[in-house]
Amino acid sequence: MKKKKLLPLIPLVLIAGFLLYRSLGGEKITPGAVLVSGNIEVIQVELGFKIPGRLSERPASEGASIAKGDVVALLDDSDLQQDLAAQSASLKLAQAALAELTAGTRPEEIARARAAVKRSEAALADLEAGSRPQEIAAARARVDQAQAAETYAKKEHDRVKSLAESRIVAQRDYDQAKSAWVQAEEALNVARQSLKLAQEGARKDQVGQARAAVSETREGLRLAENGPRKETIAQASARVEQAEAAVALSKTRLSYATLLSPLSGVILSENAEPGEYLSAGTPVVTVAGLEKVYLRAYIAETDLGRVKVGQKVKVTADTYPGKVYQGRISFIASEAEFTPKNVQTQKERVKLVYRVKITLDNPKMELKPGMPADAEILTGKEE
Repeated sequence: MKKKKLLPLIPLVLIAGFLLYRSLGGEKITPGAVLVSGNIEVIQVELGFKIPGRLSERPASEGASIAKGDVVALLDDSDLQQDLAAQSASLKLAQAALAELTAGTRPEEIARARAAVKRSEAALADLEAGSRPQEIAAARARVDQAQAAETYAKKEHDRVKSLAESRIVAQRDYDQAKSAWVQAEEALNVARQSLKLAQEGARKDQVGQARAAVSETREGLRLAENGPRKETIAQASARVEQAEAAVALSKTRLSYATLLSPLSGVILSENAEPGEYLSAGTPVVTVAGLEKVYLRAYIAETDLGRVKVGQKVKVTADTYPGKVYQGRISFIASEAEFTPKNVQTQKERVKLVYRVKITLDNPKMELKPGMPADAEILTGKEE
């Protein structure tokens, strides 16, 4: 019976021992504070590339400390570099075309357009005026000359033919005389046709074509003098903007081949090796952020009314005795739960508690994931 009466005294002895230990250790307990214990936890981020590719380098290794903005990994970017070069060349071409349009027509181009108009107008005038008398006379003279040549060739043909029939000359001589007569007849026909055209003047279709040529050259001169249309310049400007957007996109994709750490901390794990082909989003490394950490702890239901979000907290870690880290409560669970199984005693594990999250600054990155720590939640005037 005496042994049973001693059992209720055990928790009181344990608490007294804990307080004595804290006192002997030089740590002052704030009156009215809520005492909790737990483990340090951190934000863990899996880092991966936004684009697929082959992993070429992974400078960060497991356990290494990194700062925000440090290079974590690199993809092979040879294809991306080539694409950027091609898009940049297209942009230069588009810019050059726009510059040429906005500069207007060069003086030498206007001069060429004026010369073309003069040539087309002169050709039309010649056709409309018809052949001059001296041109007709020259054509008639060519007919007379061709007629005389044809008459002579015919007589020579007849003479050689008679001799060939008498076998006085060879057949070859007759063939030559006949060929000469045929050629003379063809030349006479050509001369007669030329004389006819000279006497009749230009055909209507020729005049029509000449007039169309005049209209075309005059329109070319007008466009040259007025310069490019606003619509043409607007289209060229749009092509420049499109090329600029393509270059910007290529630069952005090229930047995606470099994986940077979004936070300062430590590499927890390496998830991919150089040489592997990775899909977009495949984790390459896992990073733990250490600039801000938090303590996960649990408070008893009886203490819930004494704590609130924003209250100051003093935290100490076994790893750094005597050093106090300042923090605040950033989260209090809205539902009760049983004490987690990692709490030491079975009696404690069956209690209903509320999870709290205490956020701590960790400028020197001393606090690491999993470290055990104790906290004093300041609940009253001690704040």
